[in-house]
Amino acid sequence: MAPGSRDETATLPKLEKEHIRILNTLVIVDNLPMLGIFRSVLADLGIQNVRHGRNAQEVVSALMNEAIDLVVIDDHAPLDGVKFLKTLRRGSEKLPNAVPVIFITALAERERVVAARDAGANEILIKPFTPIQLKTRLENSLFKPREFVEASAYVGPDRRRRREDGSEIHRRAEDRGTDRRQRPGTESDRR
Repeated sequence: MAPGSRDETATLPKLEKEHIRILNTLVIVDNLPMLGIFRSVLADLGIQNVRHGRNAQEVVSALMNEAIDLVVIDDHAPLDGVKFLKTLRRGSEKLPNAVPVIFITALAERERVVAARDAGANEILIKPFTPIQLKTRLENSLFKPREFVEASAYVGPDRRRRREDGSEIHRRAEDRGTDRRQRPGTESDRR
């Protein structure tokens, strides 16, 4: 994706798995062993072009001057992941605000996960994680991109998940018009 591009769906759905090796990935982490894990999983997926962001200046420089296709950020290292996402998604026209971002955190508290989602993370992964879990999040971000939303209250990928046929996956009971305790087809529905 070119710097400043705002539509992640413009290029990513056209990617074939054999073209994944040309993707430029920015990994933001301060822990070199963790960087090694990310590089290994990315290499297994076929991604060869991995750039390491060690501080805010390197991250901004990479995003403004290189065609970054995917960002993997380890929360709190070397910068606060939620603040970074908010800055990226609502930042200047020079930053590629629609670039897919995988947010990885060791904080499993609901508030942190919700904050990352609301800041515009494409995928969220809680440590400890397996290489398979990271690979799944990468594949979701690259091969099943969601529409990019720019509204006054939110900028980021559409938070609603979709099925392969394009239909929406309902996760909230109120969206289905049912109570969580009473599901269609239960005994109470048959009365």
